Amino acid sequence: MATLEQILEKEKKSRHEGGDFGITACKECIKFNVKYAKTDLYQLLKEFVDRANNDPFFNRAMVLACWELINER
Repeated sequence: MATLEQILEKEKKSRHEGGDFGITACKECIKFNVKYAKTDLYQLLKEFVDRANNDPFFNRAMVLACWELINER
């Protein structure tokens, strides 16, 4: 099971901004959830780390995007 730090390190190395699955798209999705679903960023981060460890089809860039949004606040 990968830790938050391990996931972040790997995603930073393979980071890409554009496209449907890039950091920019991930951040927009997260912002939408926070605004309209009233979701907490820290709770989302926990859920994303769990999904990254259990769902092979989960876009792990979501973990990095959420982490960056937390640090931008």
